[in-house]
Amino acid sequence: MSEESSTTWNFRWSIKEWILLIVIGNILFLVGVPALARLQEMSRLQTCEYNLSQLGVALESYHDTHRVYPPAAHWGSEGLDLPNLLSHEFPTKVEVTRDNWVQMLLPYLGDGDSFSFRSDLPTIAPENAAARESEFPALSCPSDTYNRPDNQYELETPDGSLVYFARGNYAINGGSEYVPAEFGTLSNPGPTENRYVYDEGTREFQWWGNGLAGINKSFSRSDIVNGASTFVALEEIRAGLDPIDPRGVWALGQIGGSITWGHGVVGDDGGPNYVESDSGEDDILGAPALYKKLGAEFIDGKKMGACDYCNENAQATARSMHSGGVNAMLLDGSVRFVSDTVEKTLWHVMHSREAPEAIFNSETFEDELAGLYEPGEAESAVSVSQASAPSEVEPASVYIENSIGMKFVAVPDGEFLMGLPNKGNEFPYPDDAVPHKVRLTHPFYLGLHEVTQEQFEQIAGNNPSAHSGTGEYRERVTLEDTSECPVENVSWDDAVRFCNLLSALPEEKKYGRVYRLPTESEWEWACRAADTEEIEQHAEWIKTNETGEIGSRDNKLADQITTVPVGTYPANRFGVYDMTGNVFEWVSDYRRRDYYANSPVDNPRGPATGYLHVIRGWYWVATGPYCKVYVANDPWKGSPFIGFRIVCDLTANKNGYVDITRK
Repeated sequence: MSEESSTTWNFRWSIKEWILLIVIGNILFLVGVPALARLQEMSRLQTCEYNLSQLGVALESYHDTHRVYPPAAHWGSEGLDLPNLLSHEFPTKVEVTRDNWVQMLLPYLGDGDSFSFRSDLPTIAPENAAARESEFPALSCPSDTYNRPDNQYELETPDGSLVYFARGNYAINGGSEYVPAEFGTLSNPGPTENRYVYDEGTREFQWWGNGLAGINKSFSRSDIVNGASTFVALEEIRAGLDPIDPRGVWALGQIGGSITWGHGVVGDDGGPNYVESDSGEDDILGAPALYKKLGAEFIDGKKMGACDYCNENAQATARSMHSGGVNAMLLDGSVRFVSDTVEKTLWHVMHSREAPEAIFNSETFEDELAGLYEPGEAESAVSVSQASAPSEVEPASVYIENSIGMKFVAVPDGEFLMGLPNKGNEFPYPDDAVPHKVRLTHPFYLGLHEVTQEQFEQIAGNNPSAHSGTGEYRERVTLEDTSECPVENVSWDDAVRFCNLLSALPEEKKYGRVYRLPTESEWEWACRAADTEEIEQHAEWIKTNETGEIGSRDNKLADQITTVPVGTYPANRFGVYDMTGNVFEWVSDYRRRDYYANSPVDNPRGPATGYLHVIRGWYWVATGPYCKVYVANDPWKGSPFIGFRIVCDLTANKNGYVDITRK
């Protein structure tokens, strides 16, 4: 035997080597486990996407068969107070709920023959027990740990018995507009897309928003203006945190159960997985009992906040347990992951069937969905010469008048704290209203009054106002002549068109007068009239200040509430009328959630691009603060509650003439 073959190999590991081996093993474990978890979550995310895409196929098959998409749900009217169904005073009776969109799609998913569902009976009927308790993997996101058989929804019926529902993770888009207690109220001064019609004789009713489906209401492809690649049809929701939590229930045709609703910029549930520390978020049936049982700390900690005092069908947003966003299926069948940081106005219009397809930018859409797009600052509307206004202006001292008799006052430059601080007020505080310093470095000419009905008709050729002799609210009008009342029911697009038409008049071009909407900062400064203090959100109406405040508490109780001629009440210190009365007013700025926090100090002009435009002010049916930060509205729609006033920019003409008349 050779010496080599008889050699004995002895492996002896030193302590350092063993420690090194353990360290390497721990590193591999620490790296490998999260990587494995990410792979598992990726698989769950893909399963969720597949489920949504299959629902999309079924949705289109349903439309091909019925020529409409399914309603969000069918509700009966037994025991309902139809005139006050949306009053927020009483919870909707769950026993009126019949079949919903999911049940209507099941035959197209291949699951329609697996059980018998009686659509002519309420969902809670004993005949429907087997159906509503059925678990369907195709309706479940595997990432949702609360969607499991031992957490079925438990509903107590009027007779005290308990019925059970299986969970589900997908909802149909009912729309992004919140349900107002009274259309045009302070929570929603803009053009609401919520509609409600009923017949007391037949006891039939329909309720719908700006989404794909409503209660007892269906839409076809031809009803949808929005593009198929930008309009949300279906989206994720989370299963409830407890058996009494009604969210995420596939057979329950209620808001939050299988319907999203009211999660746009109006209201307090504006975006995917929405969380707001002092906000109500989802307004759902049974929320007070849920908070009493689980407590606010637990519910809010799970990012499943709801209005703890609300017991109603009003709003619920898309939610998921995926990290950082939710899956949404667009009408073209594609599934997109939408970031929690998506711009809220984009989220709003993606859920509106009435949003024009042209407002979306295909080049930036993907980045916008991921919350990665920054639009920058808007350009100046017009190049204004240094002769535009006197360099130093005493308030209400310098005026001009144009060729159609519109009067403008030079508003002085100034510095102030813009925005609305959150001081624990009852009404949900706009989270984009961060107080910030603004400095307007030049005076500007602002219309003394809101544009009147006569002026608008003279330039635009029509009078769309609801508060006129031929308008929608003509029964409320007591004046024989409303020509001097503010024009309203005009869209932002209409207001801009008015400015362009007025600027194009020969007399206006001759003297270099160019018209535009004021920026939001210009509007607020003119409204403040040199008041530089912070604005309390719910400051009491100042009864001694008659500046445009026609919406007093006494007037609010009257049946005949309408607008009044401009200038009826005294001007403010800057000589401007009705800044907090008559109607809300369009301004030029796009609304963007984070703009206040990032805007420049000097002469902010608003974001360069966006989807909705800001409105400011107060109006004729309200009692409120002297000045108010408010939500934005669709620029393509008018409202009886919104008008506008304009700025006159003076550019030096060929003769260098600027027509300034001192008081």
